[in-house]
Amino acid sequence: MALVAAVVALTVSAACGVCACGDEAAEPVTAPVDQAKDLAAKAAVLAIATGVKAHVATTGEAPADASQATLGGFVSPWPDNPFTGAPMQAGSSPGDYVYRALGGSSYELSVHLSDGSLAPAP
Repeated sequence: MALVAAVVALTVSAACGVCACGDEAAEPVTAPVDQAKDLAAKAAVLAIATGVKAHVATTGEAPADASQATLGGFVSPWPDNPFTGAPMQAGSSPGDYVYRALGGSSYELSVHLSDGSLAPAP
């Protein structure tokens, strides 16, 4: 019985060493999830950027806004915000985008990431 207890104790200790259970520098479990959602948000904003480019190619001007109502004919299906599951929209939360028409065919489009930074659309 003592041998079984010793083996269990060593197994748990080894497992904690592999996963760094007691290590304060261990990466939080949510970090990989947030990184995956950030990548999904960047891919989703690329779809919106493609819609803006299609609008520019059709009309010669950047649209006044990059909403689903304006670009839905160019972007179907409309991408979902990976953080909320709702359709992407302009805003300031992770997965929301920021769009600004600059005049003519110029515009700026970026997406909010999990750490609060903005990533420009390609």
